[in-house]
Amino acid sequence: MKIALSGYYGFDNAGDEALLSAITSALKRVAPEAEFVVFSGAPDRTASLHGIRAVNYLNPFAILRELTTADLLISGGGSIFQDVTSARSLPYYTSVVALARMLMRPVIFYAQGVGPINRKFSKFLMRLVGNRVNLITLRDEDSRQYLQDLGVVRPPLLVTADPVFSLVPGEQEEHRAHRIAAGIANGKPMVGVSVRRWPALDGYQPRLARILDKLSQQGYQIVFIPMAYPDDISECRLVASLMQQDARVLEKYMTSREHLAFISRLDLMVGMRLHALVFAASRGVPFAGISYDPKIDSFLKYFDQAPLSGSPEDIMRTLERLLADDKLKEQLEQKARKLRQMADKNAILAVSLIKGKSEVENSTLKDTD
Repeated sequence: MKIALSGYYGFDNAGDEALLSAITSALKRVAPEAEFVVFSGAPDRTASLHGIRAVNYLNPFAILRELTTADLLISGGGSIFQDVTSARSLPYYTSVVALARMLMRPVIFYAQGVGPINRKFSKFLMRLVGNRVNLITLRDEDSRQYLQDLGVVRPPLLVTADPVFSLVPGEQEEHRAHRIAAGIANGKPMVGVSVRRWPALDGYQPRLARILDKLSQQGYQIVFIPMAYPDDISECRLVASLMQQDARVLEKYMTSREHLAFISRLDLMVGMRLHALVFAASRGVPFAGISYDPKIDSFLKYFDQAPLSGSPEDIMRTLERLLADDKLKEQLEQKARKLRQMADKNAILAVSLIKGKSEVENSTLKDTD
């Protein structure tokens, strides 16, 4: 069984690399015989990091060759179907899907978060291609409604959960995260911060620095965690430079599982990057989100939270409430367990497009006996 994967892979984004790891791990649990090929921006790096064969995502001949012999194309997860960060990404990803369907290969949109899609041509492509895939799973209800509003109505639209909820760091990642945390915190509780450059939010940096200074004065070590490496480092440095108190920036490259293991040691995560929040939630770490995209709002909504807003004093009260809530960690862990089960359904549904529903269900039942 050969499965091709198309997504934002090979670009040193911890969230997307975590998605690739989580998706392939979940598929292996359902179908141990599965073999993978990834369409990657850095094939050698992807192969080294994940132990999976990869080809260049811009090589049309390689992609055609791989799809010709593939049993399934997985598109996603993540937020690849949007046209805010780039006008070119959505046409690219839909073209890969269209090619797979022309070759009569089954396609699943895997735990996608869809939108925003603003351009008329992008909406047309999304509707045209989306209605020709075999199955769509989505990580939130807002994405399902968004696709329906666009006119994507033919394939089943099922809400599951972000695949990263099923990801677990290994012993080696835990060990490295422990060493890094011990070297940074020196026994202090830690607050993690994930920021990114986003022109529409310009001006937030001094306000965030002021809030983080207050947390530092209360005894917390502030740690900036670049989730996209090295893209986020400059923004992390900028906010840290505006602080009066000591703050640290994790400037060395970390794998997605190392990020996960490190974030599990935090007392609070304040994040703009979605997967900084997902990592925290999956490990039972309280979190607060800074919204730059509807996907942040959708994720926070599931956990009965709103994006941070208001004056620095209002935000500070919100963060102090999160830090003081003794029952919050247990509540997060309960919700994370539910999301983990929902995330595992993505793999079962994907493999069912190859094996058939009954065969996958029977093999899954045997694995859990």
